[in-house]
Amino acid sequence: MSHGVMALGVTAVCLAGNVWYLPAYVDLRAGQDRPRSRRAAAAGVLTGWGSAALAGLLLLTPVPLTAVAVVAATGAAAVGCLGVVGRLRRIRERRETAAFTAALTPGRGPSPGAVRGPGRAPSPHRARGPRPKPARDRAPADPAERDH
Repeated sequence: MSHGVMALGVTAVCLAGNVWYLPAYVDLRAGQDRPRSRRAAAAGVLTGWGSAALAGLLLLTPVPLTAVAVVAATGAAAVGCLGVVGRLRRIRERRETAAFTAALTPGRGPSPGAVRGPGRAPSPHRARGPRPKPARDRAPADPAERDH
């Protein structure tokens, strides 16, 4: 397959990928209005599509395919790193939100996904689940007991 045909295919895919890179661009432009995890993920998306576009441009020049492969592999590695950074930041943000919510809610401990401090055990009420109703509030199971 010639380089021109591959470049045309990469260009078509990059143009169709606007449903991913345009929202990512908007997230980065919003700056501090978006969480840090979302901005890291958006940077990963833009890096991936940018490296694909650069690989498409390199296919139009007289460079060997190994150079194009190096650009694509470098872009893929950068996307992977930014994805991991975004995921770790998202986990940290969820823990902070859960701890903040637990601190604002009186009488309730942290949620099950929240980070607990050293020496703090989970609430025994959450570990056991809902309490059964007392026997006097339940309807009798035996029909003969219902008549009395």
